[in-house]
This record gives sequence, structure tokens and C-alpha cells, in this order.
Amino acid sequence: MLKVGIINATGYAGAELARLLYSHPEVELTSVSGRSAGGKALADVFPHLACYDLTIGEEIGDVDFAFSALPHAASAAVCAPLVRAGIPVVDISADFRLRDPKKYAEWYGGEHPAPELLSQAVYGLTELNREAVRQSKLIANPGCFPESALLALAPAVRAGIIGPEIIVDSKSGISGAGRGLDLKYHFGEADESVSAYGLSGHRHLPEIVQELASMWPKETGTERGTWLAVGVASRSPGAELTTALADMDEQQRVAVLKTAREWTRERQERFVYGADEMRPMVTFTPHLIPMTRGILSTCYAPVTAGALPLGVAGDVVRELYQDFFDAEPFVRVVDSPPATKQTRGNNMCLIYPTVDVRTER
Repeated sequence: MLKVGIINATGYAGAELARLLYSHPEVELTSVSGRSAGGKALADVFPHLACYDLTIGEEIGDVDFAFSALPHAASAAVCAPLVRAGIPVVDISADFRLRDPKKYAEWYGGEHPAPELLSQAVYGLTELNREAVRQSKLIANPGCFPESALLALAPAVRAGIIGPEIIVDSKSGISGAGRGLDLKYHFGEADESVSAYGLSGHRHLPEIVQELASMWPKETGTERGTWLAVGVASRSPGAELTTALADMDEQQRVAVLKTAREWTRERQERFVYGADEMRPMVTFTPHLIPMTRGILSTCYAPVTAGALPLGVAGDVVRELYQDFFDAEPFVRVVDSPPATKQTRGNNMCLIYPTVDVRTER
């Protein structure tokens, strides 16, 4: 059993983490600290955590693994000595998400507290970085908006089927702002109202751009070419496919989708990832909506010329996404646009990929 501690369990992130850890079969939460409520029982601060008989201390005790739920800047200063002592740490703040300390200073308004550790940090989006996360002693937990955008875009980016002009339109609940008091989060201000914010540049924007750039494909020399469906009944070999799947019989549909899967895999084998010159042009707009928790992100990107057979683009993209996330227990590709209530209180991410043939996006 792994002994785990949470630094600052008195915020929303720390409390939610404690709730999730309770059901983990190989973890025992043995120590919690907090910037407030020191000396109180955790259950007195969060009654729904009455399953724990823990007192909130000023520091965590002796643990095998630590989570830091402190705000940025404060978190790195606390994580650094733990990492140096060989204790694995997951930092929930933004302190280790950006690999460039200059970017951190630009977006977070101060010098990085522990720049010497940035090279050791691994971006902890497990579905895209599982092996590196498994081996790391310092894991940067992804931001909430970036996680939704990156999971939504990753299959299309890695397959090389979309261009870099990307729009991420996100809506989040009020708990994402934390437990601090601010007029715009009061019930009378936020209820029955929707508002955009961070229009001049939200702190999660460089994180989205950084991670998209790291997975962006670069051709290794083979020409991309137009997508061709070969050997489809009633069509000559190599003919471009424009007939909708709905107009085909079952044998034709199976043949087309099999060819599509093979084609996307072959394309990815021709790519190397993380082209230094690629900087996706992302427009990111977050919105505050009157619900407690949850995020809904709608992401738009242009289809790369010749990358998809537009007549069956939606079916091909759906197959691509299903294959990409097939082994992921917490990501589901769904048959209709998801709703935030469907993910409330669980660890699921629901994705609905589609193609607008009219605009080729």
C-alpha cells in the first residue's frame, strides 16, 4: 500500500483528490496539510470526506508519494525539496507545465521558483504520455482547459489531417476558480449569466500551444497525397471515394473503413513529431457558466487539403478516434454530442468527433 500525502487539501482540487484517492485500491491517504484550517479534522472542513480520520497539519508527514494542490509559485517551492529527496510528486498547479522558464515568467508574472527542475518534469496527460509519466518523479498535472482541448485534438493532429489554425471554445463551471472570494463568482452575479474572459490571452493558452506543437506531425519525405480508397466494389482501384457510406452495402462499408484504418496508420508511420518550427495558431476563449463543475470544449480546425475523403469524412474520423482511444478506460468516443452532467462526479472524458463537409472543418 502506497502512503500518500496531499499538500493543501483544503482547496477544491485537494478535496476532490482526497475523494478520488479513497477508492484507489493501492493507495492510503495518510497525511494532509492546508493553508487554512490547520489543526481541524479534514471531515470538519469537508463533511463528505468523513471516511478519513485525518487532521490537517501545517506540513505533510512521512509519505511515499505526494500531491501538491497549492497555487502556482507557492507549489514549486514546496515540491522542490520533496523531489530532491527522491519522493515522487504530482504538482496540480501550473508551475511545471511550461518547459520554458521565460514563458512561465511571461504568463504567470514572475520568475520560476525552481527552474532547475523543469527538465525533470513530465506533462502528466496520461493518455498521451503514459510511459514518461510512469517513469517520472515530477509530474505536472495538466490544466483543466488544456486537458479537454488536447484530448479532443490529439488523434486528428497525430494523424496529420488538420491544419494549425485552431479554435478552442470552452465553458467551465464556477468551482474552477477555486474557493477564494470574488464578486463575479457570487451567486447573484453568476447565476443565469454566461460570460467570456481571458480574451487577451488566458494562462492556459501557452500550455495548449506547447503540447500541440510537441505532437504535431512532420512529413519524413514521403508525399502526403490524396486519400484513396482502393478495391471498393463497383469502383476502379485508386478512385477517390466521394460516395457516402450510407449509400453503400455492408460489404462496401467494411472495405472502405478497413482501408481508412490502414491509411491513417500508414500516414502516421511517415511522420516524426514535435517539429520545432511548428507553432499552432490557437484562438482560445474560456467562458464562465452558472454550474458548479464541469468543462465543455468545442474545438475547430481546418481539414488538411487531400487528407480526408469528404464524402465519408465523418465515418473515417470516428474510426480514427475510436482506434486512438480504444485502450483508454477514461475516454469514450460517443455517438452524440456529450453533456457536462454525464461526466459529473466521475473521471470520464467524452468526445464526439465530427466533420462539417460544407466548411471542411
